Amino acid sequence: MFDFIDYLGVPFVQRMLMAGILASLACGVIGTLVVVRRNVFVAGGIAHTSFGGIGFAYYMQHLGWAWFDPMIGALIFAIGAAMFLGSEKIKERYRQDSTIGALWVIGMALGVLLINLVDKNKIQVLSFESILFGNILLTSSFDLIIMGSILIIIYIFILLFFKDTEMLSFDEEFAKISGIKVGLLNTGILILTALTVTILIKIVGVVLILAMLTIPAAVSNLFTKRLSMMMALASVIGVILATSGNLLSIELDTPPGATIVILMGLAYSFSLLGKWIYIKVRSLRQGT
Repeated sequence: MFDFIDYLGVPFVQRMLMAGILASLACGVIGTLVVVRRNVFVAGGIAHTSFGGIGFAYYMQHLGWAWFDPMIGALIFAIGAAMFLGSEKIKERYRQDSTIGALWVIGMALGVLLINLVDKNKIQVLSFESILFGNILLTSSFDLIIMGSILIIIYIFILLFFKDTEMLSFDEEFAKISGIKVGLLNTGILILTALTVTILIKIVGVVLILAMLTIPAAVSNLFTKRLSMMMALASVIGVILATSGNLLSIELDTPPGATIVILMGLAYSFSLLGKWIYIKVRSLRQGT
């Protein structure tokens, strides 16, 4: 029998639920910007580049740098990719889709190569499945501290620059005319995306990151066009679905990351259907 109260008393369940909540709160804000600005492919490039950082962290541990946590490696590579993609010179000289594609595959290949160079007898390395598809059950207190710190940075940035970010998201040309430093703000948003990606790696892994980053925001976008409302609604949707997915995965003994994403996919499908039915009913009423 599904016993929610009993689950809450287990320490690892508490950590996995908290990790899901922190990740959802970050995705509600950054995912909305990714969806509105149509930067899903950019976010994917940053996410897959971060895999190289995970491999790099394990290799540094192999060389004796025991403190070099995989999340730190992922953070460094993700921020590096964000700054590279946000560079105005790179945008002017090269096609963005080609640049993203190159970073995407190089990051993945580098991660695989470096992890295979690590002595598995000396260093405890997560399986490729855990890295690619997540393993929220292994969330530690240190991971939660990093997630909480990143979430605070994201919210401070948004609170300070919300008006400029809103203007940039909906009309970049008008933002330039208004005197907003578009290039700098673009880079800042990409760095925030990199921070969010780092949070999500532990939850759903590199491969499934885009789903958690974009689906709650896409659902909220069906019902509101105001940026602030989209962020708030996406955060609430993400928290509900992530928490439900975590608890359901324990009950059904299924992978938590995949379970969360499936629930989000179902939520998006039903939202699309509900919106379509609403539009049809409204048009029929107006016709009569």
